[in-house]
Amino acid sequence: MSRHHLGQKQSSKLLRPAISKERRRESSTSVQKAYRDVDAEPGYAKPAPPDGRKQDIFNVSDFTHADNYVRKAPPETGESYEALLEYLTSESDSDLETIRALFYWLVLQKVPMLLCQKDIPSPDTPVGYLHLVRERKGSYSELFTTLSRKAGIPCVTIYGVAKGVAYEVGEKIDRIRMKNSWNAVYLEGSWRLLHPYWAAMSAQGYNTGRWTVVECPDFHEDFVPKGGSKSYIVHSMVNEFFFLTDPNQFITKCFPNDERWQLLKMPFTKEAFESTPFLQPSFYELGLKLTSHKKCVVQSHHGKVKITIEMPKDSQHRLQFSYKLYRSREYEDEGEYEYFKLERFVLQYCQGTTAFTEIRFPPVAIGVYKLELHCRDPKHRLISEWICDFKVVCTVGMEVCDPLPLVPSIGWGAGPELERHNIVARTHADGVYNIDDDLVTEVWFEHDSETEIYTELIHNSLSKSELVECLSQTFINEDSETVVRVKPATEGEYALQVFSKKKDALNLENVCNILLQRTQVVEDHSMANLREQLKEATAEGDTKAMASLLDECSKRGLEDRGDFTKAKRKFHLNRLNNEIRDAMQSKDLDKLEAAMHNLSETSLKHDIGGILEDAEVMRARLRKLKRLRKAVLEMDAKSISEIRSYPKPPAPVHAVMAATFLLLGSKEADLRKWPKVQGLISKKGKEGLKRRVAAFQMRKLRPAIVLRAKEIIGKYDMETIQIASAGAATFYLWATTTIHDYEN
Repeated sequence: MSRHHLGQKQSSKLLRPAISKERRRESSTSVQKAYRDVDAEPGYAKPAPPDGRKQDIFNVSDFTHADNYVRKAPPETGESYEALLEYLTSESDSDLETIRALFYWLVLQKVPMLLCQKDIPSPDTPVGYLHLVRERKGSYSELFTTLSRKAGIPCVTIYGVAKGVAYEVGEKIDRIRMKNSWNAVYLEGSWRLLHPYWAAMSAQGYNTGRWTVVECPDFHEDFVPKGGSKSYIVHSMVNEFFFLTDPNQFITKCFPNDERWQLLKMPFTKEAFESTPFLQPSFYELGLKLTSHKKCVVQSHHGKVKITIEMPKDSQHRLQFSYKLYRSREYEDEGEYEYFKLERFVLQYCQGTTAFTEIRFPPVAIGVYKLELHCRDPKHRLISEWICDFKVVCTVGMEVCDPLPLVPSIGWGAGPELERHNIVARTHADGVYNIDDDLVTEVWFEHDSETEIYTELIHNSLSKSELVECLSQTFINEDSETVVRVKPATEGEYALQVFSKKKDALNLENVCNILLQRTQVVEDHSMANLREQLKEATAEGDTKAMASLLDECSKRGLEDRGDFTKAKRKFHLNRLNNEIRDAMQSKDLDKLEAAMHNLSETSLKHDIGGILEDAEVMRARLRKLKRLRKAVLEMDAKSISEIRSYPKPPAPVHAVMAATFLLLGSKEADLRKWPKVQGLISKKGKEGLKRRVAAFQMRKLRPAIVLRAKEIIGKYDMETIQIASAGAATFYLWATTTIHDYEN
């Protein structure tokens, strides 16, 4: 007898777990069962994240012989636990092999529908318990716990909620409707998760009558009678995903009542479980990775949704994606109107190792949708090609939303059809390309000499005859290559369809499709170069270069795509900025007035920045200086004679006149003695005092002169000067204002 046939070591309470009173209770106990946590034995190891991943301990190909042995189990072995365990464990050399045998036997069982009660086996047997499962008085998980414990391997039944066939993507948890149970077994020092029932019965898709198909590659109307119906396709093939599933993947489907049995270092909250993307086992089996959205509910952005999935490098060229798009509907709406069909508004393509699914919503298509994504790998057998669902909410459609030129049945980009015809896409292997940078786009294909390639261009608003001039192709015999040249006449999306046949064949076959997107008409190289030079000069703020290039663009009739207007605006802005800066630097009021007047005549006032505020401040000061200069120039001869007539003036008067002449350029040594100051006041002509004030230029001042003048005049205030001499007060105002403006 195998070391795993340890049923005699188990307590008697394990012999009849399936027929306890609790298992037989009907709906009155449903709420209580929904909130059970876990069925565990005393002394079991505490739940904790496993050491390593599933792939580290299990490879299904290593169990081919063992699985075949389990398949051959005689039917009568299921009539007793002892006989069944004796058979299943007879060739097992480890706990892993035993658990695999028990799991595989359970998921292979097909319980017949027996109409006569007396024909049903005893519930104390494995087969009898399966009949209780059919009557919903037991579960696969509870039977698996019994089998494992009888084999001497720690196993628990975990209760919680799960995203099964009754789940709609994006909905909240319902602990009654979504209640479920699964298992954890203790293998090689770690707890591992299993779901025997889902491994035996995997459903593909689910329809409650809430959704209407509005777009899919093989478009059809998904009619559901009023009132709704529930339907799904069940596969009987064993789903290996649910055997020893890694916790980080299992949590996307099942949420235990006891968070410890998530077996995660960072457990999910209920809200995180509700919002996590609805990923299916095939998503993980294909090695895919969701890169665009971390939640199952997706909001459109300006009427568009783009979902990206990363593919493994070794299989990216084989993977083929498809989709179904459903719209949420209310039963009372049926018969009143039809929903807008989104035919040719879903774009699915690949670029490198990234797969894109892009939905474009016209304004009339706002609503709630379900996007169902599928993927197949010709070299990988899957139970289901269904990989994930998203709930898509669109509140605002795109302002401009044209349908695609076509939705090809073989998809976009280089795929298996090219490989089957021995054709290699040398330049354009991806499905979608922007062709704004080139006037002519060349697409190269390499093939054998017996293969002929034909192409066709499709556009939404252009006829085939209008597109003839946009497409040409050349066969290069020496290299067995065909080069296709596309020169679109207008903006928009163009579908380049590639067909192929052998020379002696009659029928053409579509082998490749490429979507070419042009958002603007491409110019010839000389005009494009001129435009690029203008952009560079604008970015650098080179006023001189902009002036020359703007003139050249006008002469050659360069189309304004916004860059010409931008350059012209930047040129005028720079010119006005320079004029203002020059006027401020020279402190020339007339120039500053003219520059600010020119600015006021344009719409650039708010774009010129902080210099405008500085210019306003300086203009106010210069205007004040101008008024003071005018006051000096308008002084009558009597006032000036009064100042000159002092034989020994008051100290404030001497200080004011010394500071004034110092600012006007006289040497300080000539200003210490009053007679010399009197002589300067007495001069006529261009050396006269008024003429010197009128010709004064602040930019010629030196900091040391200004500082010294401030020291001379700084000890007096305006009241003191006015008491001493009304004429000197005018010069005091002029000198102090000049000093203050220079310093600021």
